[in-house]
Order: sequence, then structure tokens, then C-alpha cells
Amino acid sequence: RSNTSSSSSSSPYVAFVSEPWTIWMKETLSHLKSRGLLRDLKPLSLKTKLGVEEFYDTGRDASKSNISDVPTVSVDSVRARVDKETYERWLNNGSSSGITTTSSTTTTTTTTDSSTKSDSFKVVTLFSSNDYLGLSANARVRRAFARAALEFGAGYRASQLIAGYTNYHRALEEKLANLERKSSCVLFPTGFAANISVLQTLAESVFIKRHDDSSLNDRVANVDSSTLEVEIFSDALNHASIVDGCRLAKARVSIFKHLDYDDLEARLKRSSAKRKIVVTDAIFSIDGDVANIKRLGSLKKNYPFLLIVDEAHSTLVYGEFGGGLAEAQDAQNDVDIAIGTLSKAIGAHGGFACCSEEMKSILLSRGRGQIYSTSLPAPIVVAAIEALDIALERPDLANKLWRNVHYFHNDVLRSKHNSNNAVTVKKNKIVSGCVQSAFDIRDSHIVPIFCGDEQTALRVAKHLLLRGFHAPAIRPPTVPDNECVIRLAINAMHTMKDLDELGAALNEAFSFSPGESIFTSRL
Repeated sequence: RSNTSSSSSSSPYVAFVSEPWTIWMKETLSHLKSRGLLRDLKPLSLKTKLGVEEFYDTGRDASKSNISDVPTVSVDSVRARVDKETYERWLNNGSSSGITTTSSTTTTTTTTDSSTKSDSFKVVTLFSSNDYLGLSANARVRRAFARAALEFGAGYRASQLIAGYTNYHRALEEKLANLERKSSCVLFPTGFAANISVLQTLAESVFIKRHDDSSLNDRVANVDSSTLEVEIFSDALNHASIVDGCRLAKARVSIFKHLDYDDLEARLKRSSAKRKIVVTDAIFSIDGDVANIKRLGSLKKNYPFLLIVDEAHSTLVYGEFGGGLAEAQDAQNDVDIAIGTLSKAIGAHGGFACCSEEMKSILLSRGRGQIYSTSLPAPIVVAAIEALDIALERPDLANKLWRNVHYFHNDVLRSKHNSNNAVTVKKNKIVSGCVQSAFDIRDSHIVPIFCGDEQTALRVAKHLLLRGFHAPAIRPPTVPDNECVIRLAINAMHTMKDLDELGAALNEAFSFSPGESIFTSRL
């Protein structure tokens, strides 16, 4: 195959695209760019040479007794090495897909060459990671992952129902089920897949015709919602995976006001659906709002429904044993299906649904997200098991996270940003009266700093980056217009110095007038 490009193209790998699709792509890209919605990838830099000897030893027992949990210098869950190009693109909100064009040839640039001088990189402190306990970089977790990779490779590459399910997958399911106080558990490739699959499956009728062309057409056609026997009640600010699950489900969907359980009750009263589902995030991913699972459990007694709670941001963070918000509110028995992810506080990758044995059988038989996906790689599963063991053995990790959370809310934001002038804003959020009421003060490990318009949010994010902190601006369509925030994720691995310096940088950012330059340093 020739690598020479034609004179009419800058790349030898451009396929022919018909005119309607060329026009659609051009118009879509133009629209996204004009609205400031064109997203991109900006790579962080990892080491090129993977020295296994740095974190692998021959003594299996040593990983639990003689080896420190503290990561080596090269691995840190809250520090990231950023190359100069990525840093500049972050500052200027520029686009990057990891591809650099030189002359007429397109090449992929690798920024992790070991020969690169250290001064071409900048280390930033992450307030953007969901690895809340720092377990992804824990030495024991890394050793467990490395040993599994050396012994099993990626594991059997098939779906769980074919040949991808191992004794390690079963062990992980059992640990997760125990954590959520459920009798069983189903693993999914991601938390997104778990939510979509569960909601889609629960909306199915008992009898489903075998797949043919007519049933496919029925599935995608507009269905009269009045004929559907399932109604899903979903919080207005639920995660996109729940939103998409509702869209795919063959059910009526009723959106109740955010955390407004009186509105939910009114909708339940009006519903004539034979089967009802209420689904909510436990901790909402942008605002850090906390659901009232106990109140939902009380509603179940008067309006029988299936309660699904997504514990993605609360697993290992809330509850005496890390079971999440439902455990913390003594409401695990009210939850029928607990959805979760392995990719946040557990520090691995994948999703899960904890439920009854009967529900597991149905999800295994009809949950398309796991039926038609390759199972989780064995090293990921082993690492997740180790992470869960560590979290149970070391409650000090969650305690340190909450010490950081309370210190940031009570000491950094309140005392250092004039809490005496606190005011109440929308959703009864308490914010500091300083710097245009920017600081949203509530006790959660997810802290949204209210900015309003996009330009203010981008300006604040840029200033934080110049001060060495990565905390990106959250903009439409993730949030409504003029409700942009800087989303801060507090981590157990952050130091009080990190939190103090972040608070000072935020105060600086909001002290600038909109037209004033904030560039005070450069890489």
C-alpha cells in the first residue's frame, strides 16, 4: 500500500465521502465552533519507559504487609505532567486531537519521549479528577494490576456470556454486592452502559418477538406513549447516561424538578402506568447536590415503584463501609438497583448494577450493554478487587477526603472569602458574598464555583491553570446558558497547602475586572 498522497489531498488516508455527508460535516462543525461547543482532546504526558521493576516485586504477601501504599514519585493521582503544546491549548481553549500537520503529511505526535527535556513540561495539580481516594495510583493496586497483566495478559477476550467471565469477575461481583447490601451484581463495560442497559431492559415487555426487520422498525418508530405500560420518573439533573437510558427505553418518561420530591409525588399520583421506575443520581456530578434516598423510600410505600440509584460519585466516599449515599442515609433496603462505576473512587474502570438474583438473571439475558460487549480485562478486575480491599482496611482514606472537604468549605472558602456576607441563591445554595457571590459553599466533595457566563468561566479556568491548577470550565450544553461553573473535585490526596493555594488563586481570579489581563506567568 502506497504512502504517497495525491496532490488534491493533504493526507493519504482520506476516504471518499459523498456530498451530502461532506455538507453535513462542514455545517455541523461550523455550528459547533460558532456556539463554542467544538470539543477536543488534550493529552497528558506519561512516561515512555515502563519500568516494571519500579512497582513489581516477587513476594505476593509483601504487597499487603511490607509495601507502602504511598505511590512512587512517577505516579500521583492529583499531579499531572503536561507538555508545552497541551498546556498552551488548555490556556487558550484551543483544539487538539493529538495530531500535528507538517507540510503535506499528517503524523501523530508523542509527547512522552524520554529524551524530552524536563523543562518542556509543567506539573499541574488536578482538581478535575474523580479518583477521590487516590486509589488508581496506590502502590498495592498498581502491583495487583501488574501481576495480573503479567500472568493473564488482558484475560479472555469475549463477552461475559461466552468466555470472558472468570473467577476474578465473580469475586468482584460478590464484593460489590456486599458493599451495596444486595444479593447479586452484574458487571458492565462502563457506568454509562450500566444505566442505559438497566433502563432499557426494565422497560421491555415480558414477551419479546425474535429479532426481525419488522420488530426493528417497531423499535425505532415513534411509539404512542399512552400505550406503554412502564413510566420512568427521572430527576431533571440526572447524568447523561440516565437521560440516554430513558430515551432508549420503551417507556413514558416523566421528568420531575431537581430534588423536588413533592413534584415527584404529584406525578406519581397522576400516573396510570402498570409499572413505575424512579431513577436518580445519589450525588449529582456537576453541582454535588445530595439526593434524599430516605424520602424516596418513604414514597415507595404509597406509590409502589422500582427505585434505581446511581452511586457513581458516592461509592467508597459515603457510608461507614463505603456503600454510598444510601448506606449513609440508612436507606439501602429501599434501593432496588444500585448502579455504580469502578472508575471513580475505586480507581479502576467499568460499571456495575447491584440487585437481586432474579434481576441479575434478567439483566444477563436482556441487558444489551453487557451481552454485546467484551468483558472487563482481568487486570482491571484484579485492581478493582484490591482497591475495594484497601478501602475497607483503610477508612482513613475516606476520612482524609472528608477532612479536606470540610477544611475547604469551612476554612478556605468561608474564612478567606468573607463568609459574613453569605447570601442565598438559586436552589437554596449558600454562596460567599465576596467576589460577586461566586463561591457555592456546601459540604460536598464536588464543589461548583458559580461563574455565570462562558467568558467568565473560561477566564477563571485560565487563571487557575496559570497558578498551576487544572479545574476546567463546565459550559453548555452540560449546564444551561449563563449557569457555567468551575467544577472542583476534592481528593484525599490533596494537601492543605493545595487547598489554601487554590483558594487564593480563586480569589485572585474573581478580583480581576472582565477586561483585565490575568497573564502573569508562562511555561
